[in-house]
Amino acid sequence: MRDPRFWRNFALAFFATGAVAAAAAFFLPNAAANDIGRGTLFIYGVMALLFGGGSALFRQFDVRAKDALARGEDIIARWRIDAGAWGEFVALNYRLSQRPGSLPNELSIRDGIPGDRIEVIAGKTAVQIDDSIHVLPRRGTPEITRATLDTSNEGLTYIEFQLYYPGGGSGVSGVPHLPRRALLRFPVAAGSLRDAEDIVAYYESGRPGNADFFHGAGDGGNPEDRSRCYACGFETDKFLSHCPRCGVGLQSKRWSRRFGYALFVCGLIITGLMGTVIFYTAPLMLRPGVEVHGTKFSGTAGQGTLFLGIMGLVATFGTTAMLYGVWQIATGRRDKRAIYFIAGLAIVLWLIAIWIR
Repeated sequence: MRDPRFWRNFALAFFATGAVAAAAAFFLPNAAANDIGRGTLFIYGVMALLFGGGSALFRQFDVRAKDALARGEDIIARWRIDAGAWGEFVALNYRLSQRPGSLPNELSIRDGIPGDRIEVIAGKTAVQIDDSIHVLPRRGTPEITRATLDTSNEGLTYIEFQLYYPGGGSGVSGVPHLPRRALLRFPVAAGSLRDAEDIVAYYESGRPGNADFFHGAGDGGNPEDRSRCYACGFETDKFLSHCPRCGVGLQSKRWSRRFGYALFVCGLIITGLMGTVIFYTAPLMLRPGVEVHGTKFSGTAGQGTLFLGIMGLVATFGTTAMLYGVWQIATGRRDKRAIYFIAGLAIVLWLIAIWIR
């Protein structure tokens, strides 16, 4: 992102117009606007509040990262690239981008060079090249799946971060956010090879940090940080949302246990509710037309058996989730067989619900 302060202020102005428009939709006198005008103002206001507010928030993250680098906070290395080397890098970057299957470089490259040099500042959570700032959180988006130092081009060395955006959720239009891959490629100045190696080593290590409620330190010192892919068996202590081998989502032991507690509670509630319903309704449904405790089931024996079977499936679903939760709490791992079984029960119940309707 180039000039994040300008774009933050622009987004704030857009947000402000949305607040004014949304308020005007309600407070304008009837003589000043009809229903169509009020509806237009309200729709514009809501959209401006959402997009303007969200953009301003993310641009503020960029501004804070840029200001932190300017203050010298958590800087690993910095160097300057002269005009000739920068021109060679721009040409090389273009050639690399033309290769089949190449990923887009998120570096914002301006046409000219201010003065005779540009500065590269690499920090622990952000990198600035010229005026292009790139926030790289330790635990968040984008994830750095790989960091490399390329010295294969004579006289021109560059660092390349492979970035991964997990996706998830959907936009205002309802279109889902799919996973996306990109990269950040930037040049290394002559004489700064050792600094570049330090940067790559730091980012390739997974950037261990301080433990908090959501994540461990990620330095391999706590076995609860270890994530294991249930599809291919890949293991890592780094914070990764997906397996770099097969793309399946990863989950640390810490979060497997936490989800295990959630599964246990949900399964216990479902099993308890369905068990109670079955206990009180089974005598009625198994004896159609016979009054039991002042109530009788008016359906047929087949219908009663069907309803009990459905409730039994729901109870089985809850019991399986509860037992699987206990297993996750005890082991800190996931098992794809249990996941497939629970998913299969859910599909069966869904099909039955459609059939009955």
